[in-house]
Amino acid sequence: MVAAIVCGAMWALSSPLGSSPDDNYHQTTIWCVGASSSTSPDTCRVTGTSATTGGRVVEVPALVGTPNCYAFVPTESGACQRPLEGQEVSTEAIDNGTYPGGFYRVMHLLVQDSIPESVLAMRMLNVTLAALLMGAIALVSTTAVRRLMALTFAVVLMPLGWFILASVNPSSWALSGLTAYGFALHTVLLLDGREDRVRRIVAGVLGVLALAMALAARGDAPAYAGVITVALCALHARTILAHKKLLVIPAVVAAVCLWRVLVAAQVASIAGASAETDRTLSEVVPNLLLEFPALFSGMFGYAFGLGWLDTAVHSITAYPVALIVGFLGLTGLGRMAWPKAVAAAIVFTPMLALPMLTLVRTRLIVGESVQPRYILPLMPMLLAILLLDRTADRVVGLSRVQSVMIALALTVANAAAVYANIRRYVTGTDGPTMIDSLEWWWQSAPSPDTVTIAAGVSFAVFVAPIVVMHWRRLPQEAPPSSPVTEEIA
Repeated sequence: MVAAIVCGAMWALSSPLGSSPDDNYHQTTIWCVGASSSTSPDTCRVTGTSATTGGRVVEVPALVGTPNCYAFVPTESGACQRPLEGQEVSTEAIDNGTYPGGFYRVMHLLVQDSIPESVLAMRMLNVTLAALLMGAIALVSTTAVRRLMALTFAVVLMPLGWFILASVNPSSWALSGLTAYGFALHTVLLLDGREDRVRRIVAGVLGVLALAMALAARGDAPAYAGVITVALCALHARTILAHKKLLVIPAVVAAVCLWRVLVAAQVASIAGASAETDRTLSEVVPNLLLEFPALFSGMFGYAFGLGWLDTAVHSITAYPVALIVGFLGLTGLGRMAWPKAVAAAIVFTPMLALPMLTLVRTRLIVGESVQPRYILPLMPMLLAILLLDRTADRVVGLSRVQSVMIALALTVANAAAVYANIRRYVTGTDGPTMIDSLEWWWQSAPSPDTVTIAAGVSFAVFVAPIVVMHWRRLPQEAPPSSPVTEEIA
């Protein structure tokens, strides 16, 4: 848990203000929580109404409202922010009800006089919340679930997941909240017997907290929570049918998620999307069929960059991570049973269909508008389901050599990704590969080299349990609530 927080902190330090997607919009909204034409906090002033959007026009510090002077120009370092210090800017890039708002209200509590310190505090809070939530769930879960969580988190968050978690983007809470909710629900449905009652209750409470986080962050989170709930109910169908009182869980979650989906302006804007180009279907559809894998590989650093999609990671990050994800996925497919197959299909289908349908409706192609981070919240549960054995209470195993090689490759990949992110903002990509001067860096922060080393060491500690679990061949608990399922030949 501590190692995860340290690693997340290094990711938080690896990029300047405004470096995550649409940060100008999200930072402005955070600073302007509670601002209206009649009431304005000290951090924001409403100056009028936009003639184009009908929303608020606000005046905020330039480092809040327009920090992304380097966006889409990878050769531009974070030094371009210096002229913005002490300046005010008028902007209409602010949320007016599209997002749920809970995330913004919590982040607003950390707004201080120093903008850099405020943003770093928000990033650290999001990393810490994710680590504490996952750690708490691991403590009350079974040995098999802990092994499953260790394998899943080590791989699937690299590098986009770490970058998003350590940001002020609402996707941070959507990713951590939905993933934690999925593992908490899996634990609740797995535990059985009087001796496990307390653990089941604690896991349920943690699942509720995780779900609340996700629903407070993004309007599409309720739909994703519904997908995860249905998938896990299919996975544990026999347990639910044997203990019908467990049907209350999916029923309540479905009711809450349906209500949130119906009132979510973010979902309505997606559902009502119309053509944005004059491309024909004969131009769009072939592109989608040929290039859609990029929406998945982009999570691992290939085809899509970090930040404003302009920060490429090195091959030593993208290729090993993609290979490991593919290896683990194929290993899981080799241990398939019907409940597991149905659950995986339930998660994978919207991950593929929603981006494709959106691009078809808007007449856009892969690489335009729709980004890998939109489907990233479902990726941890997809990999976790694939990593299960033929029964829900067991996890596919790795050899000692495999576990060591995976841990080493991911440790190097993480350090290289952090370094690539740092270099892009410290010197720009036109600078030397080895950083020899600092055009931009945080005041009073450890050096870029120290941050890179700390990221590598902390991640090595973070993935060490994978090696330990497979080296010692820890036994996997097998509760009676998880009967053997029929194998798919």
